[in-house]
Amino acid sequence: MSNRALRRLQKKELEVAESDDEYTPVAQHTAVNAFQLLGGEDDDESEDTDSETIPVSSKPAPVSGKTSSKKKKNKAKKPATADEQDIDQILAELQLSKQSVTEETSQEPFNGPYDDPKDGAPELTAARLTASIALLQFDPRDLDPDREFESVFGKLSTAAVDDADATPSTFVSPDVLKQIKLLSKRVRGWCGRDRRSIPGTSRKLVMCKIRDDWIPTPKKPLSMDMVPDEPLMFRVVETPAYPRAITTQFYLSTVIRPDHEALIHLLQQYPYHLETILQVTSILQRQGDNSNTNGLIERALFVFDWSLRTNFQLGSGDCRLPFDYFLNRQCYLTVFKYITVLTQKSTFFTALNYCKLLFSFDPANDPYGVRYFIDFYAIMAGEDQYLIDFAESYLVKTYKEWYTPSLAYSLAISTHKVAPEDASAALLRAYQTYPYTGQMVLNKLSNYPEPSYKVSDYTKLATAVYLARIQIMLEEPATKNWFVAELEKVVRAQPKAKQQFDCKTIPDNLLRHVILSNETSAMARIPASFWKENEIFEFDVLPPTSEKSTSIFDHIDQARVSNAIIHNSLEQEEERQIAELIRRTADEAN
Repeated sequence: MSNRALRRLQKKELEVAESDDEYTPVAQHTAVNAFQLLGGEDDDESEDTDSETIPVSSKPAPVSGKTSSKKKKNKAKKPATADEQDIDQILAELQLSKQSVTEETSQEPFNGPYDDPKDGAPELTAARLTASIALLQFDPRDLDPDREFESVFGKLSTAAVDDADATPSTFVSPDVLKQIKLLSKRVRGWCGRDRRSIPGTSRKLVMCKIRDDWIPTPKKPLSMDMVPDEPLMFRVVETPAYPRAITTQFYLSTVIRPDHEALIHLLQQYPYHLETILQVTSILQRQGDNSNTNGLIERALFVFDWSLRTNFQLGSGDCRLPFDYFLNRQCYLTVFKYITVLTQKSTFFTALNYCKLLFSFDPANDPYGVRYFIDFYAIMAGEDQYLIDFAESYLVKTYKEWYTPSLAYSLAISTHKVAPEDASAALLRAYQTYPYTGQMVLNKLSNYPEPSYKVSDYTKLATAVYLARIQIMLEEPATKNWFVAELEKVVRAQPKAKQQFDCKTIPDNLLRHVILSNETSAMARIPASFWKENEIFEFDVLPPTSEKSTSIFDHIDQARVSNAIIHNSLEQEEERQIAELIRRTADEAN
């Protein structure tokens, strides 16, 4: 290291030592040329003021002055030079400094759990969220279900992987598939050998691979911008390849005059229109066509994956996708639907990582109610310690509502596997908070009588969601036997336990989860009044009503929609008059 660089580092050390009031990164005082730390020998060498700077807060090791050329040669033979050691030391201490600052900011008094979250859950402060951020993080490679298959079945052969990737996601005739392959050769940058290359960028797809039956296109349908004045908040936006006329036609064929055939025809014309893809998947799902449904959901995931910016770091846990924006909500819906696809494949660990991703988009509001089903994927994936850490984090304990019936009882199951001595206490806490859920679980598992007392619609609905999954979660006989026996013991000890928490109204995120899951037993628990008071569309269930939120009306030609409504009303009136004329004619004939 040069004497000049050494003197600068020592000067910074003195400045840091003299600062007693607050921590100030040294980079705020003077700039340090990172390249000069590599050991320039000429002290009179001029500085490059435009070079990159790094904050330095570590004390450098003593370094002698100039050395002879002979010593330099001997030194070069060593595995690591003194300058390299200095740099490693600086980087290591910088990391420790960053960790200590994070720990200090996360230490704040906690008097929760608080009442129901309002206005964006303000009690989930930045410090508390930072302390829990590790629970939202994951390795982006774990978003690929093939990686989970390899961990279970071992390394798959290249031929087997290529054959699986080449399989069309939907039914396509051989002639059409041949034309698609010819077209893909003309679109530069499409697919690539790894099936993750996309035109116009060096960024690789992370969440999916390109299938052979996907129409090659050089222009991405959607893009992504940062929300103004909101760091690490992003919104999905349209591109010229996503004209408003398509969304207008989608709205007309879905809302104004529902026509499934028209939607399928629209999808054939515009294969990457996200709203149409998702709506057609719902139609096919109701018809029982899961193979084509899963392929279309993967295509929707491809559209979302292609739209991501480079600085949208998947797996970091700190990139937000505000639910207020309509196209953002389409991406929420895409991830939610893909979790159901992974469930059918039994790739529960991959599904758990997608739960983390969906939850990280908006952990305060949790628009799709991840807290009502993340426990299922954690237990099925064998991630019991993760579930315990999650339930004990600020992501759950900040508000009473966040400690859901699902988390309460599943926490006892995971605790039994990890720390059996604490499992009974966890189950007792779950029952004391949600006694109705406990008795309904016993009714399902061991024919225990249903509770006769009244509870709110929220408790009934949240319990129905949990009952739909409880038997799969208790496949291990030992765990099931313990759970049933211990729960029966708790219920007998206090059969009339008072509900510690209950919502007077059903949260929107729970309703969205139930409606989109399409679980019959849970859907039956939604009050009839809800369907009368709300107009529900699968492509945007219960959109937010804040002033800054956008809806599909911000993405369609409203003049064209108005004309369609008038035309549709006239046709309905004509049909009514014809039906009335036929009825009168029949009456006169009789």
